[in-house]
Amino acid sequence: MPTRILTLSSLLCFTFLLFCCKKDSEAEKESPFFEFFKESSIIIDTVEQAVDSWEYGFTFTPLKDGKITQLGIKLPATGNFTATLWDLSGPTPAPLRSKTVQSATPHQNAFIDIPEIAVQKGVQYGLTVLADAFYRLTKSDNSQFIFPKTVGNISIESFNESINNSSLGTFPPTPNTTRVAPCVNVIFIAD
Repeated sequence: MPTRILTLSSLLCFTFLLFCCKKDSEAEKESPFFEFFKESSIIIDTVEQAVDSWEYGFTFTPLKDGKITQLGIKLPATGNFTATLWDLSGPTPAPLRSKTVQSATPHQNAFIDIPEIAVQKGVQYGLTVLADAFYRLTKSDNSQFIFPKTVGNISIESFNESINNSSLGTFPPTPNTTRVAPCVNVIFIAD
């Protein structure tokens, strides 16, 4: 009988260790910016090709230290578009990583791996896409989008946009709370 109890105890301990190790190795991938599509009572205006190119996206602050491993887009058009991750903590926005992301199929998420970038809790970052296509979301009652908006371990501080026909990435200075274009995203993994 004592051997049976010892064997059962050993098996339970081993199972517990396997469960804990598996849980630690499966870090949760967060992709917060497409969550705007899930809000209730929104109207989606789809622009497949605008007259001008726009640089648009979000300012955000991680609520935990972590890393960004992918940049992504979702657009109503095909082509190559530039997604940029920005450091907004200094006096001027500084690009941390710009990457061309191919939208091979309209209306589908497209992500590209990047060398992971460590991001710090409480530091403000930006994320933009340079494109002539977008989804423009407005509230059906014409109310404003409320910022900050917390999604998982990310606090989304604002949506920003500006015309940019130069093809040179610049972080857009103009916030907009009456409409958002959630066409750019990241994969964030909290530490």
